[in-house]
Amino acid sequence: MARRDHPASARVPGVTCRDPRHARPPGRAPIRRDMIVAPWFVSGIDVLQRLAPRLEALGFHVVDTETADGARALVVSRNSPARAALVPTDFVGQPEIDLSGLLAMLRGLAPNRALTPVACGRAPTFNDRERLVAAGVTLALYEPIDDGGLRFQVNRALAPCGPHSRAALRAPLDYEVMLSWRFRSRSARMYTVSSRGAFLLTDTPLPPGRRLGVHMTVGVLQPRARAHVVLAHPPAEAAALGLPPGLAVAFEDIDGPSATVIDRLVGDRLISLAV
Repeated sequence: MARRDHPASARVPGVTCRDPRHARPPGRAPIRRDMIVAPWFVSGIDVLQRLAPRLEALGFHVVDTETADGARALVVSRNSPARAALVPTDFVGQPEIDLSGLLAMLRGLAPNRALTPVACGRAPTFNDRERLVAAGVTLALYEPIDDGGLRFQVNRALAPCGPHSRAALRAPLDYEVMLSWRFRSRSARMYTVSSRGAFLLTDTPLPPGRRLGVHMTVGVLQPRARAHVVLAHPPAEAAALGLPPGLAVAFEDIDGPSATVIDRLVGDRLISLAV
């Protein structure tokens, strides 16, 4: 979907659009913008005020709605319908908010019912967690929220096929990585990883097809794998796309202990990102 500002937002009652140019780092010119709706009709929600500029800096477009009509207008927009909704956990248990009814209404209006809610804020109480589950909320961003987890979780919510469509479980992880090839080596940071591959943050451009060794450091453990580059995002290209610079690599050969470490790390991280 092309990123664009909602063309009718200024004319829809109850809709407030933040200008993404206010939060965008200098030089960034993203070419695609996915819209996220915050359908909460209570002003001054701290978590939304904190997350909105961070999401806009990552290339997403966050829109506040002050009325139910404003939320409906965004979800049914033909030009750029909202496909994700932020659900502040602080308001889940308030009696005046019918969480299940509101989300059911928005899903029913969304094209192909493609609207994924994401709980955000402080970890909820047991009762509020039950309310989230009953309303069909499965994705969570509980504080503290790092940029890697924020981008990863919102991308899952915006995925056309839903948040669990990949063949292998993948999660955002921040670990030191050493890349080695042809008697050379460079350090990188793990961004996301699965049992089949990883995305590595690095400014070092390597061409697709380049074979390399990937060596992680996880405490006293050092999982490693042989891999090849599938996709590269050099810094200038990544900035233009609103993406992190780095390399997508596919694992060709990974030993059993290393695969076990990665599977455990991915599983633990995904548990923290679930309601």
